[in-house]
Amino acid sequence: MVGNQSINEFKSNFNKIFHSTVLPALRPLDKERIKARKISSIIGLSVSIIASIVVIFLCKDDMGLTSGNWISIIFNCCFAIAIVTSIVMFLTKQFAKKNFENSLKSKIMPIALNAFGDFKWTTNAIISIYELKDSKIISHFENMDVDDNFIGSYKNVPINISEMHLYYKTRDSKGRQQTHTAFRGVVIKLEIPKHFKSHTIVVPKALINSGPYDEVKLEDPEFSKKFHVRSNDQVEARYLLTTTFMERFKNIQSVFEAKTISCSFLNNTLLMAIPVRKDLFSLGDLSKPVTDTKQYEVFLNELISIFELIEELKLYNNTGL
Repeated sequence: MVGNQSINEFKSNFNKIFHSTVLPALRPLDKERIKARKISSIIGLSVSIIASIVVIFLCKDDMGLTSGNWISIIFNCCFAIAIVTSIVMFLTKQFAKKNFENSLKSKIMPIALNAFGDFKWTTNAIISIYELKDSKIISHFENMDVDDNFIGSYKNVPINISEMHLYYKTRDSKGRQQTHTAFRGVVIKLEIPKHFKSHTIVVPKALINSGPYDEVKLEDPEFSKKFHVRSNDQVEARYLLTTTFMERFKNIQSVFEAKTISCSFLNNTLLMAIPVRKDLFSLGDLSKPVTDTKQYEVFLNELISIFELIEELKLYNNTGL
């Protein structure tokens, strides 16, 4: 559906397809959400009652119910019960949400993504760990876990979007294993039909003070205050990082609600790393219908911010830089 259409055409087609085709297909699936929410509440309440009874007996044994200190005993029991109940209900809800999300995504994603053109969803890795290491925009890591992954295109520019956790492991003096997070968030890969002779990277100044290649001096002082720009080709780097590109780049950061963002131009690809905590396309909220349009509009805006970057760089053009 995306093909060579403009961003405005894409928005228009999204609205038409979503409301005419996707919403009607999603409505029957909302029964599963309601059922999961009820089961979660029943299990959570049952476990909380059992835990509360245990707490009462513990209070009786520890403080002596015949001691006469009723106010203190009742207060401590109520406080303990409140804490136990809150923890149990929270864990039960999270467990139910995860199960519900895993079950529904396999059914919902193929339907929902019909509104986003040729985008497909997978739980398999679509960006290799070697590409991430070669980009030099993420600090040391050895392992990669992925969650939701989306594959599609805009004006024949392939787009890969992957939620991932990059980390490495160590052992302390007692042999206990520890996990150290290098990156958790969204990585976007754009395969570009142009040849970049250089390697240019943009990283936040807050994360790195030095790096490979020479620093590139740009005309935008505000951008230079926030980011280190390094490249082994100064001329090509300045040609890539136009004023408009820098604005689009910062807009992606804003749309994804991220504190920082990094990118790398290398081997005909633009790789962007956006550390975020939120789910990119969460459909498992038990308190909201699966037909809630806001969650789809968020993903639409994220895609459009990527499309705008493609437009600015004219990445769909096969001509050289």
